Amino acid sequence: MWNKNDSKKVLDRLASAFRETPRRFFTEHDLHSHLYNLVEKELESKDALFAESNDRFQVSLVHHEYPTPFRCDMSNKDFRLVEESDRTNYGGFFKRGHYDLVVLNPDFVNKFDTIVVAGKNYKRFCKEKDKIDVPPLLWICEIIFCSHVEEGLPKNMIKIVTQDAKKVIESLKYKLGKVNFADNGSTMCFIGIRPNEKTERLINQIREFNRKNDFNIRVQTAV
Repeated sequence: MWNKNDSKKVLDRLASAFRETPRRFFTEHDLHSHLYNLVEKELESKDALFAESNDRFQVSLVHHEYPTPFRCDMSNKDFRLVEESDRTNYGGFFKRGHYDLVVLNPDFVNKFDTIVVAGKNYKRFCKEKDKIDVPPLLWICEIIFCSHVEEGLPKNMIKIVTQDAKKVIESLKYKLGKVNFADNGSTMCFIGIRPNEKTERLINQIREFNRKNDFNIRVQTAV
């Protein structure tokens, strides 16, 4: 079974790869892919990469872009969980968010058909919510990358970082009946740009966010 130590282990390995050869990563998706491979190998070492769904399919426990179990407002680089009755300024439904990477709970996979396990069919997932008695996710991970190929940090970079962190925080608090939606979650920011006044300010802003929110956004620099 996946636990916090496993999460730390794969993030440490990702951080080590970034420190040793930061230029191997051009995009955030490169980091996502490398992390996916690390998680897959760790699960394989436990003989736990797959679980059988209720409709008898072999399902991988690691996935990219898994949807949130709720709708949310992510306008202005912020994050706010909304109710089903809430509407956008245009009168439509708010969209759901997605996680960079998740590890599914094999017990959840065993109990439900793949259409529910995948989470993409929101109506079907909501219909089954009351039957869920184990956390669907063992781990949520969000990765942010300040790439060396950019001229500098994007404007409001701290908002981009904390938006993902807020998504994880809200998801860890979110309940499906009496159980949590996820067991644990992580947010990690990789800075490929050479240290300067702006990167130092960003790191200090992240530290302040962590202090105020009792959370740990990890930061890894290239040097």
